[in-house]
This record gives sequence, C-alpha cells and structure tokens, in this order.
Amino acid sequence: MKRFVSMLLFMSLFFTMFATVGQAAEVVPKLFLNGNLLTSAVNPQIINNATVVPVRTVSEGLGYQIVWDNTTKAATVTHGSNIIKLKLNDNIALVNDQKVQMDTTASVIKGTTLVPLRFIGEQFGLDFEWKATEKEVHMYEHATEPTEPVIPTDPAVPTGLITEVAYNGESTLTVSYEGVSKANKPLVLDSPKRIVFDFPNTGLNTFLSGQAVIDVTDSTYLQKIRYSLFSNSPPTVRLVIEISEDTGYVLTEDLGKFKLTFMPLADVPVDPNLPVDPPIVIDPQEPPASNDMFDVVIDPGHGGSDPGAKSVLNRWEKEFNLSVALKMKALLDKEPKIKAHFTRTGDTYPSLDDRIKFAENLKADLFMSIHANSGAASASGAETYYYRENSKALAAVIHKRLIAATKIKDRGVKKEAYKVIKQTTMPAVLIEAGFLSNSNDAKMLFDDAAQTRIATELVAGIKEYFKVK
Repeated sequence: MKRFVSMLLFMSLFFTMFATVGQAAEVVPKLFLNGNLLTSAVNPQIINNATVVPVRTVSEGLGYQIVWDNTTKAATVTHGSNIIKLKLNDNIALVNDQKVQMDTTASVIKGTTLVPLRFIGEQFGLDFEWKATEKEVHMYEHATEPTEPVIPTDPAVPTGLITEVAYNGESTLTVSYEGVSKANKPLVLDSPKRIVFDFPNTGLNTFLSGQAVIDVTDSTYLQKIRYSLFSNSPPTVRLVIEISEDTGYVLTEDLGKFKLTFMPLADVPVDPNLPVDPPIVIDPQEPPASNDMFDVVIDPGHGGSDPGAKSVLNRWEKEFNLSVALKMKALLDKEPKIKAHFTRTGDTYPSLDDRIKFAENLKADLFMSIHANSGAASASGAETYYYRENSKALAAVIHKRLIAATKIKDRGVKKEAYKVIKQTTMPAVLIEAGFLSNSNDAKMLFDDAAQTRIATELVAGIKEYFKVK
C-alpha cells in the first residue's frame, strides 16, 4: 500500500508538472518502455491539461493486440482475458465491461488513437519515471515480487543477432542476421492489415536502434515496416509489416538471411507437398442453385455491452439494428423456402467470432450484418460492404434494395475487410443504412414505417438473389 500511495503522489506531481511545461513551451517528451524508445507517427500531446499518448505504440510494445473498428470509431485492446474498449471523443472507457473515466477523451490524430497517459499507467500496470533534464518519460512494467527467494541467474544470451532490415523499394524485404535465428509462425492482424513476425532468442546488433520505423511510399504491397527488441527475457525481436489488401508473400530462408517477397494473393504459389482438393468452380455472379431450403443468417450488429454508435436523437445503433432484424424475422418466417437464423434476438452481445462460428456451423447460404453509420454531422447516405468475390453479386442486389427503402444518398457498394464478412465463407454483406450523426438520416432510421420499408426491401433482396418467388 505504501508503494501504491507513493506511486499516486508521484503521478500527480508528474502530470501537473508536465502539463505546465507543455503549456509554456510545448515540450514534446520522448517515450520509453522498459528502456526502449517508442516511436510513432504522432507525438504525445497535451489535451485539456492531460498528457495523451499513442495507445497502439504502447500496447504493441507490451505485446497486446489492438484493433480499430472504423464502423464504431472504437479501439479494442486485448491482453489475455482482459479487454479495454476506447471510443473516439468519449472519456469513458470500458475495462472488462466496467466503465472507467479518463482525464480527457480518446482522440484520433493522423489516424493514431491517443489516450491519457494516466489511464495507460493504471490499466496496463506501468510505473513511470520523468527525467526532467532529458525531457523523457520512462514506463516500466511492474516487477513481480517473488514469494520465495530466487537464485539470481545470468540474463539470457541471444543465439542470433539481426544486423540489417532492408527494403529494396519494390517488393522485397530482407532481414540479415548473425548466429542462429528462426522466425515464429507469423500472425496476420487487421485494422490496419499487418503481418507480425517474432524472432525468439534473437537480439539486435548495436548498430540498430531499439525501435525503428520505415515508412513506405509508392508501393503496391507495403505501407510501413517497423521492428524492435520486443522482449529481453527471452530476447525477442518483433517485425511488423503493414500491407495492402489482397497482398500475399513468400518467405525464403538462407544462411544468415530471411527474404520476404510480396505479391498479389492470387500469385502466391501453392506448396506442392500439400494435398489439394479438386477445385470447385462457382460463378460469383450466380447464387447457388438449389430447390431446397436456403439458410440465411441475419446479424444485428453490436448489442448488450456494445451499444454501437450514438445517434443525435440520443438512441443507440444497437436498437436500430435489432428492430430491423426482428421486422425481417416476421417476414422471413413466412417464406417457405428460406430458413432465417439470427445471431441475436435480444439485447445481448455475441462476439464477432461467435457470429462467424454461428454462420459457419449452420453452413449458411447467406450472411447479412445490419448496421448504421456515424461520422460528421453533414455525412449522409447508405452503403453496402462486401469482401470476397462470391459476395459481390449479393452486395449489388441488397444495396439496390437498401437505397429504394431509405431514399437517401447512394454512397455505393464498397469492398472492406470487416471481420464478419471476411471470415465467413458464404456470400456475406454488411449494410450501413444511414448516418446516426446526421439529423435527417437518424429521424428516418428510427421511424417505424421506414424500418418496415428497410426490412421489406432487404427480404425482397434476399429473395431476388436466391430467385425465390
């Protein structure tokens, strides 16, 4: 308890002093995590007398996963069973579904989410040290106090050292090393789409900095490359490569060198040693031919602890999504050739993985996720998203019907890697029926007659796609 009180006293003094310095001289501090310099496209800022820092930079430095949902304008940080949700322009965070007030709102600058440093310290369990002379903020993970005496051991010595990370300006990235090094199986993440490689028992040559960022311009495949000494025990180097959609790669290894060659996904060669099933060719413009029952999954977005976007009418997106879905249910239940299944029929929150698993287990013929948008007050209109080619024809039909129902601006059919339409395998679409942040759109979306029109047209679109009379 004494250590905790001392920590609070220090943090109070630190934030007061730092805010004063920031107002007088606009000092931009350097951020260090466990001794490693953290770099980001956006520097720490002073907002409403509170110091805010890039949450992705800190969380990824700790090995946490962070995902940005452009639909809800929210960032989700995951570490083990702990989940932190931060919403744009909101000073209330959800920590394991419990509301926590922050010193100031979460904000986005140049595409980077910034949150109060005090909140980072409290929720990520970090200690702070302010070095006034150097104008540096040092963050440290809490050391675990052993319950029994521990015999000191020498620090682990890496078996390999990375000596160079080189990008040729086109489609090849080369990682050179000395000694013995292996790359773990890569992790592919979204928002932004990136590939994460860890090199265990590997350190960085003294000529390389603790963390470096390579911005890539004019590349078809790459957006950004960054690497760092991710962990000291055991020594681990992490390489993160932000890539464009529909980008694949081939990893080749040679003595002292890893070579990544990037290319369109369709051009990635198939391992000849893997068994290959006979190809099944389906015309993406035509729905599956069948005289049997069609299984359709309707997914009312958000729900429960995740309310989605808030409208200018002080009502939540989850209400609109569910209301339209239930109106669709009443109509679909009367269709003899369509069996409707719903990811939720009440104010509950199935996770995105639960929704995907639900549709996959049913071997559904179609998946539709219902949402409403949010943005600037002037933004208006409806749009329909798809990801895979087998969903493009469905998106065109559904969007035509959506515009007929809403009678608002046509923002078009768009391709986007939203998880529920990317990781499902059946034709899948996600609709954004209008902008809750626009007063005209919001009034229409929460009008019962308009919701009935939307439900009726969406059901008609499903029937049109399946050519059901």
